[in-house]
Amino acid sequence: MRHHLSVHGPLDLDLTFTCGQAFRWTPEKGAWRGVVGRAEALVRRDDAGEGLVVAASGEDPGARAWAAYLRLEEDPAIHLAGAAELRSIPGFEPLLGLRLLRQDPWETIASFLCSAAANIVKISRCVEGIASRFGDPIPGTARRAFPAAATLARAREGELRALGLGFRAPFLLETARSLDKDPLSWNTLQRAPIAEARATLQSLPGVGAKIADCILLFGLDRLDAYPVDRWIRRATMEMAGRRRAKDRELDEWALRLGPGRGYLQQLLFHLRRNGGPLPRLTPLPQAPVARRRHAPPKRSRSRA
Repeated sequence: MRHHLSVHGPLDLDLTFTCGQAFRWTPEKGAWRGVVGRAEALVRRDDAGEGLVVAASGEDPGARAWAAYLRLEEDPAIHLAGAAELRSIPGFEPLLGLRLLRQDPWETIASFLCSAAANIVKISRCVEGIASRFGDPIPGTARRAFPAAATLARAREGELRALGLGFRAPFLLETARSLDKDPLSWNTLQRAPIAEARATLQSLPGVGAKIADCILLFGLDRLDAYPVDRWIRRATMEMAGRRRAKDRELDEWALRLGPGRGYLQQLLFHLRRNGGPLPRLTPLPQAPVARRRHAPPKRSRSRA
């Protein structure tokens, strides 16, 4: 099936598919090929460079679903409404072509469980390996869909380790079994207060605060999530004028970036990982220093 989609605002497919949010897209002669759900698609700009062409095999979800997945209906510049000062950062505005994909929550959980202490190439190999070993075939292509949690719940830890997951294997296996037995409500997590949604995800084996925020941002469309990894920690402290800060303090500082801070975080992640220093913005207030109480004088050990 072939779809011609309209695009609102800038679009950079290379940046979108290489920024570390999704792991089943590969470049192919000026286009990108990837798997979404039970379909494989070849995505490219149209000849005029104004729209997007999607050619899908397998269970094609339709033009509206592809536009939603690629978030083509909104101009990313709207996320600067509450953080216009970011425009002053050299090289920032060209990054607005990056689109945050609306991905499947379960596949996002599994992908970011594979991300611990791994780079994008390693994560991609693990995710593709899981699909190749356990996923259902996609008609018209050699690739396979990502397996459901119920399918991975029946896997053996050794099988996952053989795919390169290493120490991550038991976390993925235990999480799959947990979700197979007691599924989460994705709709509830999308509506819940961010702290509550984060805590729910952190109850899953191997999911810490950073992975939970990645799941919220990339798998649950929560643009109010602000994942803090080493690159975002450096970028945020640099802009906030701090040499040390707790993740909670950085998260609170990021509130000033507005409701689209999750999207802006992804641009800052790219800049800090690939570029030079960032300008200092509004400082992050120093945490209050607790006053030490004067200890009572020690009793003399000598006998009077």
